[in-house]
Amino acid sequence: MRRMVLWDFDGTLADTAGDVWRSLDYAAKLCGGSLPETYKNDAAHLGEPMSDIFRRIEPFPGEAAFAQFKNGVTTHYRTMNDYAATRLYPGVLALLSELRLERITNVIVTDKPRQALERLLRAKGWADLFDGWASPDSIPGRQMDKTAMIGTILHRYQADANHCIYVGDRWGDIEAARRNGIDCIAVTYGDGEARLLQEHAPAYCVDDVTSLGLALKERMV
Repeated sequence: MRRMVLWDFDGTLADTAGDVWRSLDYAAKLCGGSLPETYKNDAAHLGEPMSDIFRRIEPFPGEAAFAQFKNGVTTHYRTMNDYAATRLYPGVLALLSELRLERITNVIVTDKPRQALERLLRAKGWADLFDGWASPDSIPGRQMDKTAMIGTILHRYQADANHCIYVGDRWGDIEAARRNGIDCIAVTYGDGEARLLQEHAPAYCVDDVTSLGLALKERMV
């Protein structure tokens, strides 16, 4: 019987905010402006659509510059960013090791594009911590949302939904897991908003990695 933990990446496994803002800043500069420091001080804004972030550029470059902004973010994050500020949340490395000792499969399911994710994992030396991963563009010619990515992983590993759980920091993670018949542990230490997470009734809602480990052991071990 395979037991599996599916992990969101940004705001769940790793604090990536600093490096994501660097790529957004780069793209804003290409468009002749910058993002206000007061706006960047709240990491929750990283969960907003890119079009909304674009409209916060000062001075605003006009809607016609959005494609340039979007391409700039993509190019910088996938090929230029060294991910120097990205770090695993305290306790995550030990937790992943403990789960592996219990023969629990760990798989990343993230909205981060495959090229960026794999480049980051190589740069940080984290690839061997996981048994696999899924990104929106993991299947050539197809763009997947979280629901589809979770379904793809369950099919790939022939996993029983009753022995799987998803860990994420957004209410959309809870719903994507639910659509696949699996429970979700919501974490509030990342970029998500605790009130919204609780409104979507995850199986667990935890505030730190220690509590996350206890919930996983209760559910999986």
